[in-house]
Amino acid sequence: MSNDEASLSGPLRRSRKHRFFKRFLTYFLFAAVGILTVINLSIYSWYSETKKNYQEAFLKAENASYENSNLTAENEALKNDYNLLKKEYEKILKQNEEISELIQELKDKNEELEKINKELVEDNIELQNSLKTAASIGIKPQSYTNFEGISTRGSIERGEYIGKFLGTFYTPSAAECGNNKGITRSGHPIIPGISVAIDEEYWPFGTIFYIKGLGYTVAMDTGSAIKGKYRFDFAVFDKDFANKMGKSYWDVYLVKLGNGKIEDISF
Repeated sequence: MSNDEASLSGPLRRSRKHRFFKRFLTYFLFAAVGILTVINLSIYSWYSETKKNYQEAFLKAENASYENSNLTAENEALKNDYNLLKKEYEKILKQNEEISELIQELKDKNEELEKINKELVEDNIELQNSLKTAASIGIKPQSYTNFEGISTRGSIERGEYIGKFLGTFYTPSAAECGNNKGITRSGHPIIPGISVAIDEEYWPFGTIFYIKGLGYTVAMDTGSAIKGKYRFDFAVFDKDFANKMGKSYWDVYLVKLGNGKIEDISF
């Protein structure tokens, strides 16, 4: 090797080494950039996934918080409703107690009224019996029937109110009836305090009336002056008693409409 070649070989060798180093450094940088890119992409992907998961978790937490708030509000509303219902229930219990006491009080009063009513009924029956006994005192006709009296009962059955009747009183005497036989138009002997004369066009024989103040009566007779639906003549034996009673209007109730026949008379 000549000196010229020797002098050229040193720089050439250094130039080759320099190019090799530059190539190696370039490859290394490319590799490093690639690795960093991959790492950055992985980090970005992890970040994106983490962010997405975080957002979903946040939304879930927010929804849970909203639902919890709703549940709390509903729970509070239920508590308020429960308290209101409890108060209403207590109020109803109190009212129920008051109603029970009132019912008991009404029962007691009803029993007392029933007792009073029974006494009044008994008094009414006694008064009717007394009146009908008084009606049988006087001049007696040839035929008549004594009324045995009204039996004791729990109530007075008045029937249907049919209005005010003009009432008069008569005796089965020859002066009033043309004879003193005492046989009514129905063919049945007169019963003082029970028999009444009516207008047969409106009331068939056997019809039972309750006349307030006179008691039970039965349609058994007729009279020339007894005309119209709202008219009756009450049979008694004493002329003075009949005259004193005179004419007046009486409240009349229909107990039973007759069939034209006089059946067994009992009250």
